[in-house]
Amino acid sequence: AQAVALYDERFFRMFEFYLAASEAAFRHSDHVVFQIQFAKRRDAVPLVRDYISERSQKRRSQPSAAA
Repeated sequence: AQAVALYDERFFRMFEFYLAASEAAFRHSDHVVFQIQFAKRRDAVPLVRDYISERSQKRRSQPSAAA
């Protein structure tokens, strides 16, 4: 309902179809996902993505605001 409010019904249906097709492809085929970062300068982004898991770990160890 929120997605329809932000976009429109057609976009929502197409996105739902995309998600269902993606799930089917990953379950029944040998599909994989590659994540690539492009940058003009080599030192603009870290060579490895360890910083993402480190930040996630740090957030998980902090007490939540809802508690």
